[in-house]
Amino acid sequence: MYRYCLADIAKGFFNGMIGNYLLYFFQPTVKSGLPNLLPQNKLLGFITVMALITGIGKVVDAVTDPLVATLSDRCNHKAGRRMPFLRFAAIPYALSLLLIFYAPFSDGSVGNAIWVGFFLVAYYVSYTFFFIPRNALVPEIIPDANVRVGYYTVSTVFFMGSSAFMYGATLFVNLLKDAGLSSLWAWRCVFTVFVAIGLICLLLSAYAFNEEDYVQGSTKPKDSVIKSFGIVLKNRNFVVFSLGDLFSYISLCFFESAMLYYITMLLNIEESKVFYVLLAAIVTAICLFPVIVKISRKFNKKMPLIIASVLFTLVFAIIYVGDKIAAMFVGYELVLGIIVGILVAFPFAAINILPQSVISDIIQLDCLEKGVNREGIFSAVKTFLEKIAVSVAMIIVSSVLAVGAAADESVGMQGVKLTGVCAGVFSLLSLVMFIIYDDKRVTEGIKKFSNKENEK
Repeated sequence: MYRYCLADIAKGFFNGMIGNYLLYFFQPTVKSGLPNLLPQNKLLGFITVMALITGIGKVVDAVTDPLVATLSDRCNHKAGRRMPFLRFAAIPYALSLLLIFYAPFSDGSVGNAIWVGFFLVAYYVSYTFFFIPRNALVPEIIPDANVRVGYYTVSTVFFMGSSAFMYGATLFVNLLKDAGLSSLWAWRCVFTVFVAIGLICLLLSAYAFNEEDYVQGSTKPKDSVIKSFGIVLKNRNFVVFSLGDLFSYISLCFFESAMLYYITMLLNIEESKVFYVLLAAIVTAICLFPVIVKISRKFNKKMPLIIASVLFTLVFAIIYVGDKIAAMFVGYELVLGIIVGILVAFPFAAINILPQSVISDIIQLDCLEKGVNREGIFSAVKTFLEKIAVSVAMIIVSSVLAVGAAADESVGMQGVKLTGVCAGVFSLLSLVMFIIYDDKRVTEGIKKFSNKENEK
């Protein structure tokens, strides 16, 4: 199980590079010292090149989700239905990510935009080939719902631990810049090291065990892709929870995409000290894991998610007036940043641990009720929604950040504050959906079938 979770270390690194630094790298501030590698033109006056690239990438990527899910569900490979996909996708997944940041043409070149767009699509597609089968395998190899919560806790510790190191990228970048490297090559060197470590973790995960030793007698679906999607979308609890997960993930992506701007522009904290704010958030989140697991077992899994949505909404309200609050803490900006980091810790932990565990419960109940293993297509819809969340966040954040920017810059103070308003709306929507979700019906349904099996 621990070897299988090593892929989450890679995911933490890679998601951090895309979620935290992609916009910062290609839509840089003057203080960052990075060149404008992409054209600064705006479609319709407000859609940036980065937003357009991300949008196109997601449209192409969306097509692969159901295809990979169907291929995985129906796979007849001697090594199993899922593991062969992981072994095939590991190297392309890592390599395509790294090449995004190695755009080779001159500053502002259209060639760079094409390069970034191509490898961003390749990254998303290879991510799909790796993680849809991987996530689909979990409810098959861990049928006990309570044990799955433990698995996802380990998974999240690995993910958030690597995310913490990724947040520390600014420290390593500044060390390299102090050693004489340019900002561009300092970032590239740091990204290269993280990708190399991530690739090793992916390969160890892909060869962690033989699938055939743990999964036997699965009933493969015979339905078409469209019919399978229709069956999934008829599952009310899945749809309701997935919408809540989508909205909460969008708000999380907003925070991750714009957090460097929040910390450096609104709170006026130096880039070299950003790591301490993020470290406070990660360490606090990891300490909260046992609390979240205990709450989910004592009450239900939606309770911590409701609390997370409320806290996240509060954080985004603080972000909107962050510059005014920072003006009251002159000389203590870092302390204020750490307080905000601690506030986001609970949402970070809950949103990373519980949604996949809840989805696994819903998948397991569906398999028990219908007698068909559709883990792949359920995971595809879940992964698709995550990608939509990232896409929506990147497109909106990239464009909104430019609001109020000076003629020679791509980010304005007004735009940074407005991203908090947008994210707060999505956080409130997630709160509504989590309240509606019927966790009791799912957990009691699984227990009912388990009791029947025990009686037999």
